[in-house]
Amino acid sequence: MKKEEKDFETLWQAKKQRLLMEDEEYRAAVSTYDMKSGADWLIFGFPVAAGIVSVEYIPIRHELLKWCASIAVTVIMFVISVYIKSLSNPHRAISDIEADVKKKYYDKFLKGEKC
Repeated sequence: MKKEEKDFETLWQAKKQRLLMEDEEYRAAVSTYDMKSGADWLIFGFPVAAGIVSVEYIPIRHELLKWCASIAVTVIMFVISVYIKSLSNPHRAISDIEADVKKKYYDKFLKGEKC
């Protein structure tokens, strides 16, 4: 790794959050994951309800295993809910935006501009 790259990585780790929050596209993409509407609360409330209901219908005799299975159902439903929420996101992936912002500031760094 070159000295410039190493110096930039140190700078990036120190100022990453501030630099990302200065980018309009990044802020807009992050804000889509906020709980803004009743539908958002329903999407994330559904896993809890599914876990509670599943306790009654899981055909396992041992109570501890039944609760563990219910927790597994809740986690799986939560992952599905997050996936559904991400499908409604009109923005690019946050990791792609972050990579673009990092590249932009790396180019500035190489030119000697202040980040």
